[in-house]
Amino acid sequence: MFGNIDSAFSAQNLEMLALLLPILIVSMVLHEMAHGYVANRLGDPTARMLGRLSPNPVRHIDPMGSAMFAISWIASGGTFLFGWAKPIPVQPRFFNHPQRDFAITAIAGPLTNIAVAYVLGLVLSLTGLVMIGPGDQLYSVGDPTLIDRVLVQAFLLNIWLAIFNMIPIPPLDGSRVVAAFMPRQMAEAWSRLDQYGMFILMGMIFFFRPLLAVVSGLTDPIATFLLKLAGA
Repeated sequence: MFGNIDSAFSAQNLEMLALLLPILIVSMVLHEMAHGYVANRLGDPTARMLGRLSPNPVRHIDPMGSAMFAISWIASGGTFLFGWAKPIPVQPRFFNHPQRDFAITAIAGPLTNIAVAYVLGLVLSLTGLVMIGPGDQLYSVGDPTLIDRVLVQAFLLNIWLAIFNMIPIPPLDGSRVVAAFMPRQMAEAWSRLDQYGMFILMGMIFFFRPLLAVVSGLTDPIATFLLKLAGA
């Protein structure tokens, strides 16, 4: 996970980070806005009343979460990226069907990342930057520029973030989906694990590498599917 100090602070690595960050921030803002918009449509006005349906990044950026994007990218030598935005406040008591509607609200975020990835896939397809070879292997065409590599990375990272968020462990979105199938009391106990969310996430990243390998392994098939859908 951690690269050597030379590659971590190389000019190319830092340039890539500087260009990736704005795209990732927009992706995270759209992710959180999707949660808030769907929650509002299902009866919970909390996010709307707090101004969290705004596209203004300031309303969504978590300073530590944004810093983690840079720290993880630099520490890994440009091979791993992890961070977060401020979670959208959701109050299931406003929903007609709390567990079901909370799950629908949760899944809206990862689906938005997939939508962003599809748009980026369209760009990659129309510009011919990425092709699908034999065995559905992805490969770059020609000698990609820095901008080309940023687009490819942003495309793959949005897919990675969608899959990662669907891991069924609190406080990730996938835990809300799992909770929809639990008895009410069990779901309430499950949701209380959110208070330990930061520790759970850090433990996953540093001690459960096989789980991250599974997430990464699912990224390529989904990327291939989206590129085919985009006409690559």
